[in-house]
Amino acid sequence: MTEILAWRPDPGEVVEFRPASDRAPVQHDVPASHFQRAHLRLAAAQRAAARRQSPWVAMAFDLEGRADVDALTHAWQGLVRRHEAFHAWYEPETEDLVGFRVPPESLTMRPVHVGEFGDSSDLCAHVHRRIDEQTAVSRLGMLAGVIRRDTASTVYFAIDHAYSDGHSLTLLFHELRARYDAARTGAPVDLPSVPGYLDHNRHESQRSASLTKAAPELAAWSDFLAVEDGGFPAFPVEVGNGNGELLPATRLEYPVFTDAEARAFRAQCARHGGGLAAGFFAALALVQREFTGHDAYRALTAVSTRAYPRLLHVHGWLVNLVPLSFRLSASPRLADAIPVAQQAFQRAREGYDVPLHRALELLLDGADDGIPSIPPMASYVDARSAPGAGDYLGADARVLTGPDSAAGVSLWLNWFSDRVDLVVSMPDTAEAVAGVPKYLDRVRELMLAASGGSR
Repeated sequence: MTEILAWRPDPGEVVEFRPASDRAPVQHDVPASHFQRAHLRLAAAQRAAARRQSPWVAMAFDLEGRADVDALTHAWQGLVRRHEAFHAWYEPETEDLVGFRVPPESLTMRPVHVGEFGDSSDLCAHVHRRIDEQTAVSRLGMLAGVIRRDTASTVYFAIDHAYSDGHSLTLLFHELRARYDAARTGAPVDLPSVPGYLDHNRHESQRSASLTKAAPELAAWSDFLAVEDGGFPAFPVEVGNGNGELLPATRLEYPVFTDAEARAFRAQCARHGGGLAAGFFAALALVQREFTGHDAYRALTAVSTRAYPRLLHVHGWLVNLVPLSFRLSASPRLADAIPVAQQAFQRAREGYDVPLHRALELLLDGADDGIPSIPPMASYVDARSAPGAGDYLGADARVLTGPDSAAGVSLWLNWFSDRVDLVVSMPDTAEAVAGVPKYLDRVRELMLAASGGSR
């Protein structure tokens, strides 16, 4: 992940690809997902209050040589017509988030030559401003562009997070490059039709309606919430936000492993009945105990809701947060904690299709104040199997993030082809800036020692 304020693309000629439709939007009756509702309403409230936010996801990657604008236009048009995330949306200013869509065949992409930028800072500021402008528009609210240069050109893309997740960005990276190459060479593009994210929303709505407070699927949530202080776990170090309000956030990125070290750590975890994710959670729990003396570890962790193969090709926000909780033994070592963490992780993932907001609505008796605006999490993703993942380094592919807010601390451990990184989002307070890195340095130290590495 790269903070957009620190992104410095080389200067070049900027061309945008702007979507349009000659058909009037028609209303659809599929409810927004729970996460979409929470996200869109929060983003609207933040805009109305003129508070800092970046409710979008974005990425950038390079193409060889000076980009062919006609071929890129053709590639973008084929991509946005194929995926429902680009032609079905919800109006955030309506009380019930009314949904609309346009026929995909009516969508066109028009190249607009913005001009030459000779300064990297000016170019970055322009792209950032355009992302904020376009992703705040509900109808076809995306930004696609390219910075053309003779040696290499940089494609950039952004969309409201309500309609895309990290997996969707990997799909876009792979498909756009395939379509671009095909458009340049005249080769056919053989891509199957894919379901839209509205099918997923419809299923989630039905699943939510079927749940009751006594449903066995809520057992993991009941256990998670059944603690002395109730509610969500506090981070093991002070973050200077006792009221739990949204504050301006800062984002840090730590190198954890080389690929060889990651493989060695995973092998060590496997010898004790777990995977790399279990080793990560075990290390978090052990360091929490060092810092606080608490044996019970609790965290929300992200899981994909792409439950069958066809959903792997869907653009959308198909992610849920599930409750992970376990207790350390009396004299814990990492080897002891790994199998316990693995069992807890497996149990948590079994509830992948129990919507977080619906579970809390039932168990907290509908109390909205029990649900954080932006829930903190500890997430693990093995990105090596994503389409085109082997090309990330050569294409300088990167996720772009913007200035945002946070109430607590969120962690993303990501395994790429050459390394494992840990990304941290936290309130930009003196307490968090002083304390959170100390905790995470100890977590990394513990994991690195188990891998046999040293730094």
